[in-house]
Amino acid sequence: MAKPMIVMPTVASPVRRIDAAGASAFVERVFDASRLQPLVLISTARPHGDRPLIDPYALYEEVGEHAEIAVIADERASWALSDQLPGLSVWGGAVRIYLPDATREDPWHRHPVIKVDPHRPRLALGQIVARIRSHAGLPAPAPAPLVVVPAPRRTPEPPVIREQDERREAELTRLAGQLTEKERRLREKDETIAGLRQQLQKAGKQLRAVARDADTPAAVPTVYADPERQFRYEVEQLWLWTVPETERDEHPLASYRLGRDWLTSMEMIELVDRRKILDVTVEVLTGRAVDSAARRLRRMRSSDGGDSGPRVRGDGAVAWRCDLKQGASSAPRLMYWKLPDGTIELAKVAAHDDMSLR
Repeated sequence: MAKPMIVMPTVASPVRRIDAAGASAFVERVFDASRLQPLVLISTARPHGDRPLIDPYALYEEVGEHAEIAVIADERASWALSDQLPGLSVWGGAVRIYLPDATREDPWHRHPVIKVDPHRPRLALGQIVARIRSHAGLPAPAPAPLVVVPAPRRTPEPPVIREQDERREAELTRLAGQLTEKERRLREKDETIAGLRQQLQKAGKQLRAVARDADTPAAVPTVYADPERQFRYEVEQLWLWTVPETERDEHPLASYRLGRDWLTSMEMIELVDRRKILDVTVEVLTGRAVDSAARRLRRMRSSDGGDSGPRVRGDGAVAWRCDLKQGASSAPRLMYWKLPDGTIELAKVAAHDDMSLR
């Protein structure tokens, strides 16, 4: 006869009985980050009188303090748990093992479900014990010695059948333990791979940031004698270097053209490196300069007065400028025109006080 179960939350009870009123408290325990042991939830089977198909106290005798054990009291409690644990509940006499570090976003298969055959409950009990002992780092339990009960003379087959069943149950218990161990190792590998990917992404961002902000960055090689073709080649290469492939659709190079003073001003400016000019040009053409505090992108005024309107050319283009160096109020400026159709005309690179533009 099964032992009577003590109603939750009696601390001394090795088995907790979950009723509808205690469903919320049980769900909180499932997702409690401080829980370090598996939590076993045993459902009841209504055709069997709302009773569990395995003896929870027999399970406790096998696993002791290495797991918490709870039993669903009745159908109302089962529905309450199903509402609060969508995809992670259990019913129909089956058993679910909630592993530590459980979250509501976990896939259903992370927390194993063991179905119980009403005619062979010992098989399910052995599988549950094997999983819990594997999680605790304990060896799998040794198979119980086979006991062959002589059958009545008129039916000589049962002893042989019983021996085969016992051996099959022992083998399945052993395989369940191996499966649990492999699942644990696979989770550890997945966690390691995820951690390495995060480190790689972080390192990549840091390297790209260093390449963009370095005072003496590496230069793109010269491959064209024509200055404009070489400039466009360098812009394209730096865009490929500094913008990750996953972000290029979001930050494409805008259509642009070179003003008549652009290439000359790049050669004559002595206060800033050519690579830095190219880096800032890529920021302007991809739209990233808009969100950069270091660039201080702003429209140019039609006159030196603070209340004057924006400088607009006869073709409707609006003049803009941004800083080439960070944290320097007198830093050189990059100036350009933005045409009504969105095309950018790179005008010139000049000293801070040079406001001339054509």
